[in-house]
Amino acid sequence: MVSSFLSSFYPFKKSNKRRNSSKNKRRNSSKNKRRISLDSLPEDLLVEVSSYTGALSLSSVRNLRLVSKTFRKTCDETYVISRLSLHELPLFHWSKNQERFSNFFERCRRHENPEALYRKGLISYFLENQKQEGFNYLTKAAGKGNKEANYVYGMILICGRIPEGTALLGGETKQEGFKVLSSLMKPLMSKTLKELVELRDKIRGKVWWRGIPVMKELKSGYVQEKCKCDGRTSKFIAYNCVWHRYGEDNDMNTSCACVSCLWNHEVQRFFDNIPSE
Repeated sequence: MVSSFLSSFYPFKKSNKRRNSSKNKRRNSSKNKRRISLDSLPEDLLVEVSSYTGALSLSSVRNLRLVSKTFRKTCDETYVISRLSLHELPLFHWSKNQERFSNFFERCRRHENPEALYRKGLISYFLENQKQEGFNYLTKAAGKGNKEANYVYGMILICGRIPEGTALLGGETKQEGFKVLSSLMKPLMSKTLKELVELRDKIRGKVWWRGIPVMKELKSGYVQEKCKCDGRTSKFIAYNCVWHRYGEDNDMNTSCACVSCLWNHEVQRFFDNIPSE
């Protein structure tokens, strides 16, 4: 026992014979090991790895394409492109590669990438005054779970400014908008308003200035619902919108909050500094 303890501290006491035999064993074992290449993985696993990487960031999937021809081919699969994260790219591209930029987004839209659909809808509806086309893209992106698209889609519905020919009419439109915004807003407001504020500011930043005429039109169509609550929701919002905006000490259960107050507050914030028609 003592000798084994000492040998751990003094490995040089081992004989050359034992040292040589251990080296030979390691050498032989390494020869017997089978080298596994990433390209040899099953195709469905390669697609899953590529799609997961693409969902993290566009730069990550660019690097993955350089690994091998197999990965480059896999990264062009419909499933991979439909899950690409486009957060690193601006809404508009002002460089010399504008045509290449447009072609890339068009390709993403053809593969029904939710973020590409949302961007097209935002540009068409707010910036190009093509409301029917924009609304259709926003509807499709919202159906695929894009948070920003759900926010804009819900806001358009509760303001009652949907294009002609849409299936929802009158009160049904507003109720559907309430439903969409509630499913989006309440989880974000479970503890603080931080995530909701960041989402709203991100959307406003993309449509500001050029989209003001359309935002004015939307704002004029909103009619506040009558509220019969005890004012607790309004107090919660006021409390969290100023000094305690980023705190986590408020345990209000938003599933019990007054939805009318929540919607009214969010509409006011979204159209803040937008003059009425």
